[in-house]
Amino acid sequence: MPTLYQVLGVPENAAPAFIKGAFRKLSMQYHPDRNPGNPAAEALFREILEAYRILSDPNDRLRYDRQLAWSRVPPVPTATQTKQHTPPRNQPAGGYRNPAPPPPHAAQPPRTMPLKFMGIVLGALILLFVGLYNFGPKPKDAILPEIEYNPQNVANLPKGVSPEQHVLFANGDTTTYGEWHESISHHTVNESWQSFGAQGTPALFVTIYFTPDRHTYCDFVFLEDGEGTFRQVFRYHGGTYKNGTLVQLFFGRDVEPENCGDCEADDLPNPGITGIFLRELTEGYRFENATQRHERKIRQNLEWLAANADVVDFGPGGLQRQFLRQMLTWHFLHRADASAEEVFREYYQRPDVDKAWEAIARLIKNYENKIAFDVALLHSKAI
Repeated sequence: MPTLYQVLGVPENAAPAFIKGAFRKLSMQYHPDRNPGNPAAEALFREILEAYRILSDPNDRLRYDRQLAWSRVPPVPTATQTKQHTPPRNQPAGGYRNPAPPPPHAAQPPRTMPLKFMGIVLGALILLFVGLYNFGPKPKDAILPEIEYNPQNVANLPKGVSPEQHVLFANGDTTTYGEWHESISHHTVNESWQSFGAQGTPALFVTIYFTPDRHTYCDFVFLEDGEGTFRQVFRYHGGTYKNGTLVQLFFGRDVEPENCGDCEADDLPNPGITGIFLRELTEGYRFENATQRHERKIRQNLEWLAANADVVDFGPGGLQRQFLRQMLTWHFLHRADASAEEVFREYYQRPDVDKAWEAIARLIKNYENKIAFDVALLHSKAI
């Protein structure tokens, strides 16, 4: 089945203006007025309209791109797959059979091992284990335990990556890429070189999927220094979306349920605008500044939530969660000021306003620590 980009005949990284131009050309070519009595052209015209409707809206395109990326990750094989048993040697292929009992005269008395010999064997084993414990190799105090290399496990490394290259993580731990790759090989892992920042610097992007449905995953970004070491500049557990040099961080399960597609309130004026936005620079990231357009959309959402507070479910899974997501987004677009609490109190007109803000402030602090620890922030005021 063709993707929406293939329907319009544009690349997946096409700019909005390019998509609009392709739509105009195709819509004129396959318009029913120009193809009277041609049902195939009419059906294709409908597909073109639907593709442009989704790809022309930034939020709809974001959700479609995420679904497209998930569909391309190979599924994790389940543990319930049955194995076909192979008969042992000299065993008929029809199945296992119980051997016929031996004749009575062939029965032999059971042989017993002398106690003295058993004692000698047991003592030798004890001495062997004691020697291995005292004089054998000890595991290193490092990020990962000692790993015996299996060449098959590191045969599928990304192009240009050597198992001996060192990896420096944000917390100061270091290991080789081969060791790290093998330690995560039991998960579904997507490794690829992608363009980083406005200068198009090559960077290694690694996504580790922790569940078969690929809804729980962690993203890493590594930049390679002049000596061949991969330096971690980004890690985020909870979902991301990259559009050029702009990266959107989605909130985790402490804020959102299953995934972002299930957490929007019905009839919300501006869905799909929440998240933490970072801009890729040459050697790291900075927070994206708020725009008047984004501010206006958040305020419209808050106004709608306040107007429907007594109509729609306001429990932890209802509008209360929607207030939380809008205010977290507002804070990280205005992290240099204290406007988040002011805006929240302007729209949240319920008796538990103090308690509600305490919960929001606590989550703000959690995400500040999470980002400051795992993201290389440049040219940005401390959060």
